[in-house]
Order: sequence, then C-alpha cells, then structure tokens
Amino acid sequence: MNSVDLGPIGDFPVGQLCRVEVKKRALAVVRSEEGVYALRDICPHQGAPLSGGHLTAYVPPCQPGAKIDIETERGIVVCPWHGWEFDLKTGRSLVDPDKTRVRSYAARIEQGRVVVEID
Repeated sequence: MNSVDLGPIGDFPVGQLCRVEVKKRALAVVRSEEGVYALRDICPHQGAPLSGGHLTAYVPPCQPGAKIDIETERGIVVCPWHGWEFDLKTGRSLVDPDKTRVRSYAARIEQGRVVVEID
C-alpha cells in the first residue's frame, strides 16, 4: 500500500462529496465529523460518478407505524443517476451488501492533510 496525500483538510468541506483523481483512479472523498472516507467514484450499476450524488443518514427498516430511527452517524452515499445507496465506511450496497459494493480505501487526516492508502 502507498500513502497518497490528497491535499489540505480545508479542501474537503464537512459533509460534501469531493472528486479526486489519484494514480489513474477517481475517488469520492468525504470528510465527516468522525473522520475522512474514500470510495471509488464509480457506481457499479451503470458507472455514474458517485461524487455527483449526495450524502444522507441511514434509516433502518421498520414496521409500518413504528418509530423511525435515523442513524446520523452512518453516512450513506446516494448515486445521482438511479439512487443506488452505499455505506460510506464500507462501500457496501444497502440492498445487496454481500454482492454489490463500491471499493473503499483507507483514509485519514495526518498533520492537517487528507491521506489515502492506494495499492
């Protein structure tokens, strides 16, 4: 694995998807209150750039009429073309997590800069 410096933390506003090109790969990078995350910037459905989508909180399934619990600490990336949803931390699809996913990359904040691990 190689550590790649993506730039100063200030270039990544909290809660926004940012597209970054690294070693011929496009990444969708998100800075949250908890840290920073990086996913491959291609939806596996039809190739849409996930960085053009939006972030939302996770709403677990519930019975009709039951209290709705919103998990704000679990970020979800929503594809801009067809609404496919992926867990920000793991890249796994919410609908079929065992088969459908987006590649995720280890990312961190180091000395005020965003660093990602690329193989």
